[in-house]
Amino acid sequence: MNVLPLPSSAHPADRPVRLPVPHALRKALPSSDRAEAALAQALDGVSIPALDVSRLAGALAGSAGHAILAAPSCWTDAQLRWAYVVILHHLGNLNGRYGKLFDVADRGLGHTTSNAPVSKTMAATGMHTDSSDAGYNPDLVALLCLQPDASGGRSLLADAQALFDRLRQAHPELVSVARTAWPRDVVTPGLTSCNKAIEDNAIPVFSEDDHGLIFRYMRYWTERAMAKLDRTVPEELTRLFDFIDADMDEHALRFQLRRGDMLVANNRTIVHGREAFENAAGFAPRCLVRAWVDGFLDSRSQALSLRA
Repeated sequence: MNVLPLPSSAHPADRPVRLPVPHALRKALPSSDRAEAALAQALDGVSIPALDVSRLAGALAGSAGHAILAAPSCWTDAQLRWAYVVILHHLGNLNGRYGKLFDVADRGLGHTTSNAPVSKTMAATGMHTDSSDAGYNPDLVALLCLQPDASGGRSLLADAQALFDRLRQAHPELVSVARTAWPRDVVTPGLTSCNKAIEDNAIPVFSEDDHGLIFRYMRYWTERAMAKLDRTVPEELTRLFDFIDADMDEHALRFQLRRGDMLVANNRTIVHGREAFENAAGFAPRCLVRAWVDGFLDSRSQALSLRA
């Protein structure tokens, strides 16, 4: 069975796609006292139950480009993490450069005064796609909500293909700017950060490959790279960034993630972000669990129900 994209009319354009958690996942859920051990096995690719994820894969490969699966909030953190890993295993391979699971939580750091990612702060992220490394771009980015924030923190999604269509119509002169590779600051742990490395870490905003459109956007790290290289940001690049930001602000989906929600998005065609948030004294701080998935595009030619 090949994965087929959902038709464009399969979901309302003004709210995110929501899908049920597979029934087979609920049946295979480990008990709370076994969940930590089952999670460790799942992270190693062991004892993964068979699931049919064709609807989810279709949403990710189609015009929607994303989906939210809502697991019961009464499941323990370990049970939720296990379910999350099992689902993602059926879509591809979890990337481990930040650890296969990375907790997105405030660490009291400042992304404007260090190389700390904004994911370790309470600040608004700005709209972006994941990975600042020119040599690596995950197919999918996923977020599991373990603890929502007390105030603010809405999640944002925008469609890069629709954005590109509007750019070509409104400002065709900026298309070549969008296809030019611009330097981006090197912030990935373990990579050398010097002027030569920044020069080499050049990424176009829009490009294509055999699988179609690729949109890679991190305005902040591009502008910081230019500053480190002692260059003025070209006027046409600022115009492009301003158009992109305004377009995404106008057309973005805005929604709140609840405990147990698993957001999965196509990192090539869907832009994501979050609004600033605050934690409340006496309550658990906001915590999402991020994962990057490789190999999803290659898996589309397989029968996904047989990936276990």
